[in-house]
Amino acid sequence: MECEVSILIPTFNRGHLIERAIKSSINQSYKCEIIVCDHGSTDNTRKICEKYLNQITYINRVKDYGIHFCELEALLAAQTKYIHFCFDDDWMHNKFIEECIKLMNKDVGLVYSNNIVVDINSRNKIKDDWSFVNKIDSRKLLSIKKVPHVLKGLISPSCALIRKEDAIKCLYNTTNLISDKFYNGVGPDWLMTAMPLFRYKYCGYIKTQLVKFGSHEQSITIDALSSDNLNKRRKYHEAYNAAKIYLIISTLARIIKFEKFYNIFASFLGPLLNLLKSLIYKKIT
Repeated sequence: MECEVSILIPTFNRGHLIERAIKSSINQSYKCEIIVCDHGSTDNTRKICEKYLNQITYINRVKDYGIHFCELEALLAAQTKYIHFCFDDDWMHNKFIEECIKLMNKDVGLVYSNNIVVDINSRNKIKDDWSFVNKIDSRKLLSIKKVPHVLKGLISPSCALIRKEDAIKCLYNTTNLISDKFYNGVGPDWLMTAMPLFRYKYCGYIKTQLVKFGSHEQSITIDALSSDNLNKRRKYHEAYNAAKIYLIISTLARIIKFEKFYNIFASFLGPLLNLLKSLIYKKIT
């Protein structure tokens, strides 16, 4: 079977967490390319990853360029049509990718599943227990039905399967063209899963909880929202708002065919400017 999906694991100083993410990727029932991208880790992350070099591609950079560029490098290294970001504090049911790919086709922009948030600092030892998954409930939905959901919140890339080409557009463009608001990769992660809902007729939804999110103090989201630092919380929300504005404006421009009107305008403006230049030149000479 040809490999169509890459599981991308961006990481930084998470040696105590990353092995669970790697194992859940390796154990997928659907064959996947697995890429771990490590920017600047100074703990035992490299040692953990090197145990699995016969099963994963490990990208290691001495300098930490931040989560956004770590994600982008992993994405550009992917050799497949579809990608899934498994963040280093998250992990999946072994049939997650298999069930997602079943719903993917040319009219479907993304497939995502429900999730469980797990406190990984709990005194109770975390067990990789998926016994509650007896029957997997999945369906194809009109994307427009999920638009209100993403305008209020987020579909995490860590519980979604999307096209590589769509993810690249979101990570490359980010929101910098219309806003200077940016916070630790927040914003592009929202775009990656929200944009397909605006560009494709359908999405796939797996009601069954097939992904577990690790909750802990070092999580970017937990750190921002639980912090007493109001400036940090403000920057976090502003980064998401910037992404939403960017997507809404670009979508409206596509709907009204702004590019077409601009091209028509430019086709008339060019000759007019040339005429004005020639008249001015003649008058001067």
